[in-house]
Amino acid sequence: MSVLVILTVCLLAVVAAAALAAPRLRTRRLRERFGAEYDRAVHGHGGDVHAAERELTDRVKLLRGLRLKPVEPAERERAERELARLQELFVDDPGTAAADADRLLTSVLDQVGYPEKGRLGAVSVHHGELVPQYRSAQSALERARATQAGTEELRTALIAVRDLVLDVLRAEHPAPRGRSERPGRSAGTAPASPTPSAG
Repeated sequence: MSVLVILTVCLLAVVAAAALAAPRLRTRRLRERFGAEYDRAVHGHGGDVHAAERELTDRVKLLRGLRLKPVEPAERERAERELARLQELFVDDPGTAAADADRLLTSVLDQVGYPEKGRLGAVSVHHGELVPQYRSAQSALERARATQAGTEELRTALIAVRDLVLDVLRAEHPAPRGRSERPGRSAGTAPASPTPSAG
């Protein structure tokens, strides 16, 4: 065999290996970025991994086309004070406290510049590990409007909303990233997790 043939065979082998590895690498990166949202997308597409990964990749592309901005320090402090007030309100009025926290989250997401259409999918690019809990919180808030949610369920909802608000508030560099690079978080700056008292 000539040297040229050997080199060609080696080159084809490298190209084939790269082609086989690329889908696995893409899957691993998407899983790291979206966490439980990855599994939810796969389930939502009836187990079709390729369709789910296209959807998640489209979410990342959408974020790249947006001009997101961090929340101004004064607004961040105001929102954190409001969260503290709502946690106190929870003792006397759990439903109102949880619903007002959800409205606060909407306000914060507006300030950052997340789109209204497909908002939760867009938020999941930066805050994927908190979005599943927030989805559950939304369900609890819907039941609360029909007076079908209990205090414990509303407590869990308030905590999920609060955690997402704090994560968005502390996102200083909102660009698509993996979960290992959570925005605005460093050792010693994670929010405390007080549990609202039951009324």
